Amino acid sequence: MDDREQNGLVQSLRGMRIFKDCDQAALQNLARSCRLRHLPKGSMVFFQSDPGEAFYLVLSGSVAILLTSPDGRELIINEARSGDFFGELSIVTSQPHSASAITREKSELIMIPAIPFLHLLECQPGAVRNLLEITAERLYASSSRESALAFLDAAGRVVRLLLQLDQENAEKGYMVLSQEELAQRTGLSRQTVAKILGRWRRAGWLLTGRGRIMLMNREALQAVAEQSNL
Repeated sequence: MDDREQNGLVQSLRGMRIFKDCDQAALQNLARSCRLRHLPKGSMVFFQSDPGEAFYLVLSGSVAILLTSPDGRELIINEARSGDFFGELSIVTSQPHSASAITREKSELIMIPAIPFLHLLECQPGAVRNLLEITAERLYASSSRESALAFLDAAGRVVRLLLQLDQENAEKGYMVLSQEELAQRTGLSRQTVAKILGRWRRAGWLLTGRGRIMLMNREALQAVAEQSNL
């Protein structure tokens, strides 16, 4: 890696929330250990139960964090987008990865080996503080997802996710989301998701087709969500 590439990598690290309070020398040292990975859609970054050997930052694209049950069912428990990171818990706890990571689209990742990452945490308290804050936010979001899976019926799970994605999406009402992925995100079978979407499509509440969903009647969908929360 030449000086220009390393300087660019340092700037990329500086733009990540976890490293925003680190001093320049620490980031320069860290950059020397980093490796860029360019991955096509559907690439496995690591598998559930693999040893934690690296910390990953997402420069572009998105990575799904996927939990697989012993009987083969899959549940997407998180998604890392540009500026996010993943893989840190396995390094900090010295335990195997509790979930798999797979790219949802063409992605560029920064891979930092475990030892340089841990060394940076030892000498940069700002990075530790930022890591704790982000971890706490993730735990809060995870608790909300677990509550939905535990207490909402199938329709409630689906509508909650659709409305959440709609709120996060710049193109309001339109999202690229297949029925299979919707099933993975809600812990339901694809057949159950297809049945629910079909009912709402016939009611004119949404349109579906080729891995895309368009919301047509948010008020009706919101009413389903509110009813599910009773």
